[in-house]
Amino acid sequence: MRLSSLVFLPLAGLAGVATALWLAPLWRGFDAFRQLWPVWAVLALIALAAIIRLRHRTARWPMVIIALLIWLPGLGEPVRRLTAERAAPADTALTLRVATQNMWVRNTAPDATADTLLALNADLLALQEAFANAQPARDRLEQAYPFLARCRSTRILSRLEILESGCVHPPDPAVFRSTIPCDREVPPASWARIRLPDGSEAIVASVHLTWPFPGATQDCQRGGLARFLGNLPGGRMIVMGDFNAAAPSYALSRLERDLGLDRRTLALPSFPSGRLVPEPVLGIDHIFAGEAWQTVSVETGPQTGSDHRPVVAILQLR
Repeated sequence: MRLSSLVFLPLAGLAGVATALWLAPLWRGFDAFRQLWPVWAVLALIALAAIIRLRHRTARWPMVIIALLIWLPGLGEPVRRLTAERAAPADTALTLRVATQNMWVRNTAPDATADTLLALNADLLALQEAFANAQPARDRLEQAYPFLARCRSTRILSRLEILESGCVHPPDPAVFRSTIPCDREVPPASWARIRLPDGSEAIVASVHLTWPFPGATQDCQRGGLARFLGNLPGGRMIVMGDFNAAAPSYALSRLERDLGLDRRTLALPSFPSGRLVPEPVLGIDHIFAGEAWQTVSVETGPQTGSDHRPVVAILQLR
């Protein structure tokens, strides 16, 4: 009797998780459960294996159904990665190596972070949380790159000439007595207009969105970011950063929709990274690019002193 009760406790808990995953469109709190989909998928697998091993016939089929309900929302991401277009490197095509890194304000090894990011040899490097403990690494990186764009805690370091740069900001200035209206909310983000080696131009942005829950701040920041970038040429745009949104959440799909850019970081975990976690679980650091760019490769870099892994991509102009 006690064994049966112990079996149905995790069954009930995972049934609640499955319900939250499928109700995600209705409330951002449920959508936050989707951010943790890899965790729920592994727990469902463990629970199903345990019930099969115990030969618990009553709980077996309910657990199979619950496991399928948990697994289905996340299967589209790896399928999309497998079917995503990949370009073969061409000697005559313009190619950029780009990277993004949340440097983490409590960075535990700023020297190692700087060494690792310099070794990536990126043409364009987007940084977030580039202050506090990460400041020594940021200073070294800024000295190594000839061009810099910055705003608040974000940076764009470039080997290519920056023609113009600034902060992502609301449409026009205003005075707020208490709170910031949603349509004027923007994330810490810098942008730059760069000159490509062929003489053409492209827009690059480094972004750091807030957490998805609680509150609607991330939704508001997404809208503010999309409105600002929507006024800039988007065909050759590259937007990188820590978006605090992981597949298969609706927050991430709405971000991709609103930016109007293709997400190149598919099924690519980058967080958390550290001694207690051997490999990242959640893909919250992303690279978006306009239709003019083809993806040659995209991958996470090695562990740094941050709790995020850097994400590196090679993009080739069509």
